[in-house]
Amino acid sequence: MQVEHGWHSDVPMELPGEKAIVYGLLGLFAILLALMTSRHAMFGDEAQAWLIARDSGNLLELAQHLRYEGHPALWYLLIYLPAHLSARLAWMQALNYFLSLAMAWMMFTERRLPLAMRVMAVFGVFVFFHMGLMARNYMLAATLLVGAARCLLACRPRHWLAMVLLALAVNAHVFAIPVAAGIFVWLYWLDPGPSLRAAAGRLKEWQFWISVAILGAALLVCYFTVRPAPDGATPEYNFPGASWLDYLVIATGRLWSCFVPFIPQMLAGPWREKLIPELHPSVVAAALSVALWLLIVASLATRRGRWFFASTSLAWLATVWATVHAPSPHHISTLFVVFLVAFMLNVPGKGERPWLPFRYAQPVLLVMLAMQMAMSIEYSVLAWFHPFSSAEATAEWLERAGQTQRPLVVEPDYAASVVLARTGVRSAYFPTCRCQGPFVVFRKGRDSNRQVTMEEVDAIKRESGMTPVVLSHWPLSADNLRQMGFRLLYQSPHGFFWSYEDLYVYGDNSLPKTESLRH
Repeated sequence: MQVEHGWHSDVPMELPGEKAIVYGLLGLFAILLALMTSRHAMFGDEAQAWLIARDSGNLLELAQHLRYEGHPALWYLLIYLPAHLSARLAWMQALNYFLSLAMAWMMFTERRLPLAMRVMAVFGVFVFFHMGLMARNYMLAATLLVGAARCLLACRPRHWLAMVLLALAVNAHVFAIPVAAGIFVWLYWLDPGPSLRAAAGRLKEWQFWISVAILGAALLVCYFTVRPAPDGATPEYNFPGASWLDYLVIATGRLWSCFVPFIPQMLAGPWREKLIPELHPSVVAAALSVALWLLIVASLATRRGRWFFASTSLAWLATVWATVHAPSPHHISTLFVVFLVAFMLNVPGKGERPWLPFRYAQPVLLVMLAMQMAMSIEYSVLAWFHPFSSAEATAEWLERAGQTQRPLVVEPDYAASVVLARTGVRSAYFPTCRCQGPFVVFRKGRDSNRQVTMEEVDAIKRESGMTPVVLSHWPLSADNLRQMGFRLLYQSPHGFFWSYEDLYVYGDNSLPKTESLRH
């Protein structure tokens, strides 16, 4: 049943043929995502998680490694057994694929939302591309959060299942914590709306305090896995000379282009710097994000939806501001979950209406989702026709050229994870940290611009009895090549997304010239 202006009632009824349409769309999603996954070349952060799971001898050792990562343990626990049973990263992709199907099913069957909104949300850039295609912990967190919201909003709420899902979400990603808190507060504690009497009444219920204890225990477990090691460091999140106010402006200014994804290539010169800031604060970009945020709030039809979106998105921004400072699209995918749950709450009761007129409010939200779907199509086409991770192409070349038995030197270490995971090589030398290891470790003293020296090459030769193969982000000068006795063996194809994963491979003259520079 529908009410005026296309908004759904509190008890939405299934339209004729809707079930067939929904499952047809789910099948289409499954096919398209399977095709894209089969073509997807994994990049560093995906492979890094696999390597940590693979090279952790036990769960205690895994927990110690995670203290350098800033991620809770749940995703690593899920891939721990597959990583020890098989060398194929396809198992991790399969896990993420089935989580994506669960997420798509929950959204397609969410009849509180218009069908068009469901379709654009599922096929949009966050659900389909950033979380569905890339096997990381973001889809895990999103699936758990949306599942918890569905449980609490069901005609017969599944309270305890919702609490378990929220506790798991807290241990899936740090940025899921403010979202889980928002779901707990607005979909359970303050259900059906902000009322001091209702809130006080909840405090008298035993199940409320057990729920608080469950989430508190989940937070405690999360703290012990993400608590930074004494020598841990993430310098890429700290910008020289930036103040906390600068970080707030940077974080806020990164948000607008992800909800209204204008193609960055369309902007150039001063306007690009103002609207799409990289490492410098832009008041213009921050103001645009605030204006967009207010537009979303004004377009939501229910008071609870507005309160949930406003408070939870601000808590999410505060978490980002205190941690990564400049959120990437992957980080913002957890904010998109706030967007989705706000839509679920967007079923107006008697006397409720958006701040904008009805004829403008829903089109505003639909246009935002339509732009995200258009960006998803653009990214998917690029990912289909161009390699996404140049490191994977380099790993394939190393195997084909028979170079995986030689010591590997990788500079900087961003691309090392894919190379090590795809080739099965158990260790590499990283000039960035002057250290040897099976995966990248973010310790203090890292210098991402540091390159291997002749002394280090000689030391590796003496220890291993073989000349190393050097994988470098930078083309080495003729003088350096002459000093080391190296030549260029291979240059990876250029990826369309992560330019810093482009690689040059250098080695001695033992490789036949016919194999050199073969892509």
